[in-house]
Amino acid sequence: MASKSTADTDEEKKNEETETKGPFSDPVFKQLSRINGEINKMTVNELRGRLNSLKLDTRGTKEVLKKRMKNHYKKIKLAKSKVRDPLASKLYHYFCIIDFEATCEAHNQPNYKHEIIEFPAVLINVEDRKIVSEFHEYCQPLINPKLSDFCSDLTGITQGTVKAALPFPEVLKKFEKWLADHKHSYAVITDGPWDMSRFLAMQCDISNIPYPKFAKKWVNIRKIFTCFYQSKRLNLKQMLEFLGLAFEGRPHCGLDDARNIGRIVLHLLNDGANIRINERIDLSSNEESSNRQTVYLTIRTESQSSLEKKQSTEDEDEKI
Repeated sequence: MASKSTADTDEEKKNEETETKGPFSDPVFKQLSRINGEINKMTVNELRGRLNSLKLDTRGTKEVLKKRMKNHYKKIKLAKSKVRDPLASKLYHYFCIIDFEATCEAHNQPNYKHEIIEFPAVLINVEDRKIVSEFHEYCQPLINPKLSDFCSDLTGITQGTVKAALPFPEVLKKFEKWLADHKHSYAVITDGPWDMSRFLAMQCDISNIPYPKFAKKWVNIRKIFTCFYQSKRLNLKQMLEFLGLAFEGRPHCGLDDARNIGRIVLHLLNDGANIRINERIDLSSNEESSNRQTVYLTIRTESQSSLEKKQSTEDEDEKI
């Protein structure tokens, strides 16, 4: 049996010591803290000049530029010191971005039943940092088979399109097969809680089908964005603008919305964000019961993991 090299042994000892003392005990993190402090003092022009010299993206607000530069030096320093990044664990092979479009009126009544009429999904390979597949189907509404003029104008979906479409349960089966073809681990990403907690749950109730397992937990990308870039709560268009990007395509086209959410996800990944599931739907009572409508409106935000709390604390310390 081949003996281990001295370098391998030293690295193992270093990792063992780090695990014993804590994930941020290595001296390299003190170096990074000093670097982060200097970056925090830089002006927007200085940040853009440095990023340009490093051949990195110079778009975005000051907070975006600071995060991008810190992540760049973090990767270099950790690689040079042969230290694992405690916050860089890749939990998923893919991110599946979903953005439904549903029936609507100019003024929805309190008990209005939204029905999904567009089912788009975009699949991102986390390791390769790119969109690798897309799913797109329209659905035929049952309760309100005729779209309102407001709905058609908003979404761009015509009456002829939904009339020729499959019922939602058949589209859902096609989607689940498409998702299963990729086999590896994934997390669903949405822009806010409404796609799953309102539209999908209501549609399953209308179609009299069980709520799908894949949609019981998801990533609310708005919360990740707000926490990571220290911004106020922004909508899709505003998040793109915060990153120095423009919306591509037609707003309220579900597929275009999903693609643009994908662009935001890729920027978050490249800037070092730790994207994890942070919301789930509470289906603790019988899914087939008449009380289901009140159940799916109950959303619980998952508590942060200890490492995510440390990341948040680290960001606060850098401001001092």
